Amino acid sequence: MGKAKNLLFTACLEHFGQIRPDSHIWLFSSTDNSHYNYNSRYLFEYVKENLPEITPLFVINDPELRNSLSSKYGKQYFIETESIQGIRQALSAGVWFTSAGLPAYGTGLHKKRLIINLWHGVPLKKIALLDPNLKKAARIYFKKIFSENYTCILTTSHELIPLMARSFAVSEDKIKVWGQPRNDGLFQKNDCRKILGQLFPDLPEYTKTVLYAPTFRDYGQVQLFPFKDFDQEQLEAFLEEKNMLLFIRTHVAEQGSAAPYLGKRIRFLGNEQAEDVTGILNIFDCLITDYSSIYIDYLLTDKPMIFLPYDRQQYLDGRGMNFDYDDVTPGPKPETFNDFLDALSPKEDFWKSERTRVNRLFNEIQHPCAADICNKVLKMIR
Repeated sequence: MGKAKNLLFTACLEHFGQIRPDSHIWLFSSTDNSHYNYNSRYLFEYVKENLPEITPLFVINDPELRNSLSSKYGKQYFIETESIQGIRQALSAGVWFTSAGLPAYGTGLHKKRLIINLWHGVPLKKIALLDPNLKKAARIYFKKIFSENYTCILTTSHELIPLMARSFAVSEDKIKVWGQPRNDGLFQKNDCRKILGQLFPDLPEYTKTVLYAPTFRDYGQVQLFPFKDFDQEQLEAFLEEKNMLLFIRTHVAEQGSAAPYLGKRIRFLGNEQAEDVTGILNIFDCLITDYSSIYIDYLLTDKPMIFLPYDRQQYLDGRGMNFDYDDVTPGPKPETFNDFLDALSPKEDFWKSERTRVNRLFNEIQHPCAADICNKVLKMIR
C-alpha cells in the first residue's frame, strides 16, 4: 500500500471508524515500517519481557521478515499496516513509538494517543527540516504528518535540545532527554567470542577486533581504504601479525565495495549477519568511521576510534554538519596507509581525554534507559 492510500484509509478509520485507542496497547515501528531495528526494537523487547500489563505490537510490512520474527517471538506481537484491518489495529494502540516515520500516516493522530519519536541517533549531520536537500513540498508534508503529530521527541543530552527542536520544528519542551534504548546493550557484558562465533563459525584465532562502518554517500561509492600507498598484502600481514580481525560494515547498497578486501581476517558484517549492530558495539576494540553517528554511541565504551574523512569537503557541502567536525571527532585521521596501521596499534591512548569531553557533550544518559522511559510513559497514561 502506498503512502497516499494509507493516508486516505487512516483518515477514514480515524474519523469514522469509532476506534477508541487503548493506552495499554503500545505500538512500535521503525524504518519504512519494514525493519526491526533502531531504538524501537530495543524498547519493544524490553516492554515484551518486563511489562506484563502492556500489550506490545510491532509493525513489520515485509511479509518474510514478519513471518521470521513471528516464528522467533510469537505471531501475536507483529502486525502490518498494508490493509484496512491492519491500520485499524494500529489505530487501536494508545501509545505509538517510532524511530523513523509513523506506523500509519495522517494528520491529528496525536489527539487520541501519545506518539513518541525515539529517533535513531545524535544529529551530527543536518537532519529532518534542517536538511538543505529537502524540497518545499516535502517540508510541508514532514511538518503536517510528522512534526505536528509528535507528543515528544527523545534525545541524549540537554545540549542537543535546541538543535532537535529546530530540526523537527517543534517547541523545546517537546524534546526529552531520556536516552536511547538501543544503547542499553552497551552497559552489559557481551561475550565477544560467542557472538562472533555464531555469526562467523570459521574465524581464525584473534585477540583484537575492529569494526569499520563508513557512511553511505549519495554521490558515489565509498573508498574503504583511501590511501595512495594502500597495500592489500601489507594489511593482511599486519592483521595476521597483530592477531586482529577487521569487520567491514557498509550500507546495504554498497556491499560490493567491500568484496575486493575480504579474506581470512577481513570479514563483511552486513544486515544479514546483524541488522542492527548497536547492541553489540561493545564487543569491538576499535571503531573506524568517517561521518556516521555510530561513533557517538561507541563513545560510551571509551574505546579508541579512527576517522577517515577523505572526502570531507564534498560530503559536508552536500549535507552539512551541525557541529565542527574536528571538534567532535576524538581520534586520529590518518592520511597515509602507514599512519593508518600505526593508528590501529597505538602505543599510547592520546585521545582519551578528548573522547571523555565529546562523550559528555553528546551522551548525558550513561546508563540503561529503557526502564526509565517506560516508567515516564506509564505516568503519562495514568
